[in-house]
Formats: sequence, C-alpha cells, structure tokens
Amino acid sequence: MTTDDDTTLWWARYRAAGPQRVAPASAYPAGMTRLVEPDASAVWLLPALPDNARPDVLDELGLAGVAVDQPNDTARVLAACLRCCWTEPSGPVWPAAPAPYDQVVAVFRAVTGNRDERALHAAAMGAARRLAGAGWVLFDEDARVVRLGPRVASWSAAELSTLRELWRSMPAPEREA
Repeated sequence: MTTDDDTTLWWARYRAAGPQRVAPASAYPAGMTRLVEPDASAVWLLPALPDNARPDVLDELGLAGVAVDQPNDTARVLAACLRCCWTEPSGPVWPAAPAPYDQVVAVFRAVTGNRDERALHAAAMGAARRLAGAGWVLFDEDARVVRLGPRVASWSAAELSTLRELWRSMPAPEREA
C-alpha cells in the first residue's frame, strides 16, 4: 500500500516527464492507471482522471496539453499514427499495433498534399519526435517503427468517438505484403 506522499510524488513525476514506465511488479499509488505492455515486460502509469475532466481541471492539476512547435503538422502526424496503428477502431486505442514509420509518412503525405519531399520528411520526423517526447507515440527511430503511446489511453469515450470518425475519414495505409 502506498501513502499520500507516494501519490503526490507519482503525480509530480507524471507532470514533469509524462507517463512513467516501470517494472510489472512495481508498487503504484491509488489514482494511477496501469497500462501493461503487450509483452508484459513493463507497465505504464498514468493519472486516472474522470471522463468529464474539463481543460480547466486539467490545468489546475498541471496536466494541460503541452504547446508544441508546428502544431498542425504534429496533429497530422498523430492522426497518421492513429490511422496506421489503431487497426481496429471499434476496440481499445491502446496498446494498438506497431506500424512502419514509412507507412505513417505515406499517410501524412496523403493528408498534407503536395509538398517538397525534404520538407515533408523533416516535418514528419520533427512531429514524431515531439509526440514521442510527450508520450503520445512510442517511436523507435533505429527500427523505424511507431506505436501509439500510453497517453492515448487517457482519451475519454467522447474523444474516442470523434477519433473514430477521423480514423474513417483518413486514407488507409498501404499494408506491407
């Protein structure tokens, strides 16, 4: 059992660094949601927030969304990741499936239209790194694989409904043979 001081410490860690990855057997405080990795090698801890928590409540808790550079490209890359990784939108959004980074870039290209290839790749890479830094995606640059991050599990039922509509409206990724 953990104390209130432990809970405060975990919330501070989340506020400072985003979702916390810990060993599966680790203790965790009340008020945190445990998200087990598909291979059960680790657990992500996120604050358990009520579905009706408004932005002002999140701001008061210090959990408001982080402003990012190039918010339009970042949002489009997150949408492309969602389209490529969330293979079954009637199911849960997390943990989703890994997707090749090039597949995400192809969907991003389809959404953004004609753009210089160098600028397109720079925008996609910058956005993927920002999203990974914030825990929205897990991005393995060496393997060139993207997966939805643990923060997506914090989306409410209403947000998921909207995201399902977005998912349907986006171009489908080309699956590898």
